[in-house]
Amino acid sequence: MKQRSTNSEILSGVSYALSTLEECRAQIREKDKQLLSVIKERLVLGEQVAHIKERKRLPTIDADAEQATLFNLSNFAGNLEISKSFARRLGELLIEETVSVQERARTSTSKDQLLKEIFELTQKLVAQGEGITRFEIGEPNFSPSQQVIRGLSDSFRKKKVIGYGPAAGLLELRNALADEISEQHRTKINPDQILIVPGGRFGVFATITSFLSPLERAIIPQPAWPAYEECVLFARGRVIAINSTLDNGWEIDIEHLELELRKGARLLVLNSPNNPTGKIIGRKKFEEIVDMARKYQTLILSDEVYDRYARASPPSVLETEYDDVVYINSFSKQFSLTGWRIAYLVTTKEKARQIRRVVQTAVTCVPEFIQRAALVAVKKGRQQAERHIGAIMKKVDLTCRELDTIDVSFYKPEGAFYVFPKANKPNFDSVRFAKQLLDQHKVSISPGQSFGEYPSFFRLAVSLPERQIPSAIRAIGRAIDSWP
Repeated sequence: MKQRSTNSEILSGVSYALSTLEECRAQIREKDKQLLSVIKERLVLGEQVAHIKERKRLPTIDADAEQATLFNLSNFAGNLEISKSFARRLGELLIEETVSVQERARTSTSKDQLLKEIFELTQKLVAQGEGITRFEIGEPNFSPSQQVIRGLSDSFRKKKVIGYGPAAGLLELRNALADEISEQHRTKINPDQILIVPGGRFGVFATITSFLSPLERAIIPQPAWPAYEECVLFARGRVIAINSTLDNGWEIDIEHLELELRKGARLLVLNSPNNPTGKIIGRKKFEEIVDMARKYQTLILSDEVYDRYARASPPSVLETEYDDVVYINSFSKQFSLTGWRIAYLVTTKEKARQIRRVVQTAVTCVPEFIQRAALVAVKKGRQQAERHIGAIMKKVDLTCRELDTIDVSFYKPEGAFYVFPKANKPNFDSVRFAKQLLDQHKVSISPGQSFGEYPSFFRLAVSLPERQIPSAIRAIGRAIDSWP
């Protein structure tokens, strides 16, 4: 009888506990509903903010406002004795969803899409048999040397099966690059510090996705190649633009740079010689920038693919004593192997291992026959490539002389093979202008909005045949004179 009473009490206790548990769960579900209602109110406010930003022509993403939000949540979590890391994760989710809502409420086209749009319109007209003078495409127009082409074909003759290769790249190619880079920059590079990647764009992507976490800041001096921004946004990072001006000779604003570094940037992108301006960062300023990055422990991604297109040797991160760097160069610009998709990175052994994981996961490796041809280029193709590069630089000079005869202002490039003129017209819209120029004059250019907030500018990629340059510049001049 006593045992039966005990069992009854146990069952009663279990029933009470279950009842209490269900009541708690019911209350939790009710709180969840309330939480979602509050989040909905927050998203509605975010949509209102989007419309205000659009009216004021402000960007969707405001990294400072986001940082203030996370700081506020972290502080309040501490007051409530809630985990600050949990509060940050919650804040990141709220920010990401708010940005999505704001982007849906606004109409916008990415800078990279603008660049590709003109390229694709041009390609379509060329495919239809139209004769287009092409200033929009950033690739050299000389052919690879016959030695490089033989190096490609020899791979197929010597091997019946070309299999997978090491993700880091062929050791022979990395050895050759290590020797050449060490001599060029008066340093000592080990082959284990080098990665072979399928193109410079992939090198930028692999670096940024390896080291940039969501909401972390990446500083990009502008005007800039739009791929940097696209890769940062893909990694759900935050682009911090440091705008430079033609009036200031496209110099990076050091005070603005330090202000942004002080706020906590994970990454700083440098591109010298610059695409689209042709600006080379002076050696003294370059060293000052590197010292700042060291002071604030910021990784430098240094895109130096145009280093051979320079009248004087540009400074390189490989010539500094700072280790938190990733150097990028490419066979596309040096040897006109743009469609072959091969480039290389130089960094510390540890960082190289981290980036290699992206290569392994995404592409396995660069095909061996491409690497074999690139090895021939490094060993035997440099002299011929330098002659072609010299010829392109003369075309840049010719372009500048012709530009002096029309209504534009521009900075004479010190490197690369681009000129970035400004049309001296009020309310100039280079996107509309580029489309009109292509339609009416059969000349293709890249709009300035592809490279930042530069609607009065346009980029000329000077790798077309020399005989086409004078008449194309005159056509641009006529189109500017008749604007809008």
